[in-house]
Amino acid sequence: MNLIYTVVASVFIFASFPVLAVEPDYAEIVSKQITPAIEAELIPGAVIGIYHDGKTHFYPIGTLNYDLDQAPTADTLYEIGSISKVITGTLFADAIRRGEVSRETPVNDLLPDGVKAKSKAGQEIELWHLTTHTSGWMSAPINLYPADGENPFGGYTQEMMFDAVKIMPLITTPGTKMAYSNFAVGVLGTVITNNADSVNKGDYEALVKERIIEPMGIEDFAIELDADQKAMLAPATAGGRETKAWGKTGAMDPAGMWVTNAPGLLKFAMANLVDGDDEIHESLAMSREPMFMEETMGKICFGWFIAGDGSTYWHNGMTGGYSSYMAVNRDLDLAVVLLANGAALETTTIGTKIVQAIAGLNPDPIVIEVGEKFDKAYTDQLVGVYKSAVGFDMTISAVRGRLFAQITGQQALEVVAVSKDRFRYKQVDAEIGFDVPEEGQASRVTLFQNGMEIKCERKE
Repeated sequence: MNLIYTVVASVFIFASFPVLAVEPDYAEIVSKQITPAIEAELIPGAVIGIYHDGKTHFYPIGTLNYDLDQAPTADTLYEIGSISKVITGTLFADAIRRGEVSRETPVNDLLPDGVKAKSKAGQEIELWHLTTHTSGWMSAPINLYPADGENPFGGYTQEMMFDAVKIMPLITTPGTKMAYSNFAVGVLGTVITNNADSVNKGDYEALVKERIIEPMGIEDFAIELDADQKAMLAPATAGGRETKAWGKTGAMDPAGMWVTNAPGLLKFAMANLVDGDDEIHESLAMSREPMFMEETMGKICFGWFIAGDGSTYWHNGMTGGYSSYMAVNRDLDLAVVLLANGAALETTTIGTKIVQAIAGLNPDPIVIEVGEKFDKAYTDQLVGVYKSAVGFDMTISAVRGRLFAQITGQQALEVVAVSKDRFRYKQVDAEIGFDVPEEGQASRVTLFQNGMEIKCERKE
């Protein structure tokens, strides 16, 4: 039974912006848009970085976690998730500029001997298909069997990746349809790195630092953290409960494992606002060139998406305990980054509304569903581990009156009440129901999903 999900939220920015008469009140905009997410305990806090019309602003808001009244700072580090795909896309553009590859280089030309990806309708997978999510590959590798639901990509090696490349089916013909794929970008970063003309050949993190991060003068941009960086990493949370950071995952690092702070990510975003005659700005300019048009997502570049206004470049990100957003608009001389230590897709909507508000629009804050909180006496009847007859356990936990359900090898997801003893998942189409006696603990929980009912008996 699979409750793992992967989503990229679509962003629409209005087609035109008003002419601003006065400088926006950035602090008020940030507070108005992000406070609902903090009050709903989607995230404990965040740091927002804004560059606009020659001025830079940073706004830490909320707390580092739910139990300590300690605010984040501009130096606080966060996992940026799939914003890493823009970093990998920029590495790809840089490799083209260097003459190491072309957009149309077949991925099979860069794979180890004996490893060959499938083709469809006579079309091989080319490198540009990987960065635009048009490879035809599904999102996750076919041989991914997470041992830890709170770190699904942990320990995924290059050997496993190349084994998957050989057997991964193509759902569509490469270059014809967009289907978001973490696996494709993982492969892209891996093959670019393994074929680079560099002393850092074979080391994705070191190669990106050499070619992208260090030429920009950015600090605190890493995958493998040292002791000082670990101390600055915001605690990971999801749905109001503590979880754990993913950390270095292995061959899938290019798809989503960079860690940075608001100044570091904003500096990368700002570099995309200006043109330059140096090599890094040539690579950045290429990375913003559209290569595919998708009906829902719009134009897709080297990792970047272009919003409905035609001028805002953006990407979002989410790991098991963090979420992020980055947008750049050269016409407005505007860059916005949002880093939060809570896994919440709503941060994308919040970031979009911040961009809109700075541009002179007046978007309403998001409305967030807040589930009923239960007293401890009731949740104590429900919490525990329940065993199914089909091989998985379901663990029920409670945090500050909120209820969470976790299937073996998957994330703990919040459920909200439908009735006294029945709950629905907030993030997937499924429900659970408890057999609760008048006194004592529930004896059974039943999972309702896709027309099936799977009963799980309480384990002693």
